[in-house]
Amino acid sequence: MIKHNYRVVTYHLIFWVIYILLNNILTYAQDPKSYIFNIGDIFIFQIPNICTVYLCILACRKYTNPLKPFPLFLGITIVFAFSYLLWYTMTYHIRPYVNANGSTPPPFNFINYGAAVLLVFIRYSIIGIGYHFASEGIKRERKLRLIEKEKHEAEYAFLRAQINPHFLNNTLNFFFAKSLPLSQELADGIMTLSKIMRYSLEMDKDDRMTLIDEEIEHIKNVIKINQLRFNNKLQIDFNVNGKTDNVRLIPLILITIVENILKHGDCTDKLHPVKITLNINEIDHNICLTTWNKKKNGPKELSSGIGMENIKKRLANHYKKGVALNINETEIDYSLELTLPYNKVTDHQEKPSSFDNLGFLEHFKIPQIKPQPYTS
Repeated sequence: MIKHNYRVVTYHLIFWVIYILLNNILTYAQDPKSYIFNIGDIFIFQIPNICTVYLCILACRKYTNPLKPFPLFLGITIVFAFSYLLWYTMTYHIRPYVNANGSTPPPFNFINYGAAVLLVFIRYSIIGIGYHFASEGIKRERKLRLIEKEKHEAEYAFLRAQINPHFLNNTLNFFFAKSLPLSQELADGIMTLSKIMRYSLEMDKDDRMTLIDEEIEHIKNVIKINQLRFNNKLQIDFNVNGKTDNVRLIPLILITIVENILKHGDCTDKLHPVKITLNINEIDHNICLTTWNKKKNGPKELSSGIGMENIKKRLANHYKKGVALNINETEIDYSLELTLPYNKVTDHQEKPSSFDNLGFLEHFKIPQIKPQPYTS
């Protein structure tokens, strides 16, 4: 960044040196006999013009994104007043001490001198404003190219990482059938994993709405399979309050928060179990998820660190208002509160359907693993 700024400053200095020299060469060509070579005349008397250019750029940057017409007009007017003052100082207070080209300025007249300065101001303000919009256009073009590049990289990464859902489902069905005679616990785990993978693959396609009951079931399945991993030692108090019938939200938001708790939280402390509460408020038509967990000591699972950032981007993209995400993190614990509005689907509306047939697995029922109750 510093190197880039240094390069930009260097380019600007080169531009002004070349511009000033060309301007003086033209002055010399018009009247070679009376031309006086003076460094002060060449560079000092260009200061008002240079200031005009950069002050106009500053005003445009401040008031054109977003466009604020009145503050922009006021800013340009202030720049003109400042340019007028600079030119007056240069002409009537500095010029007498410098051998300058051109005729001696007439006695000062506020209006006549203002008209002369205005003509010069218009020329250099156009340079400043033009530079601003040209640089903004270049920045937008670079940003679009970067977005396009990231899009292609994401599509390529998806193509490399995608799993054929039918192949995965059929394979898990095969493993389930083979493991059932050997271990009920193993078979239960494979069935739960199959449900998790089916839901994730189906819902990760886009931001279409899903029933909150399906999201809750997915959360329970993720908790269940983690209970199997840790021999039912996880202490997770998961509660749902309110009517969930036909309530919809964008998928994989709530589960991402729960997965972060499983990755980074201490989920085996009997005295301080993880608290996850989901409240559906039918009066205000919002969903509120609150979580609390102690932080894990010792080695933590690897994480990309993009889970919460992804949530924030998806929420901002889908919900224009009514969303609140508050996070309170200390060295010991981590708490979160997420509030978002919900939509209800009527009975005649089509509900999300799965593209995989898991009828074979649905014949087998797995007992729910109940989280340990919280004891103070």
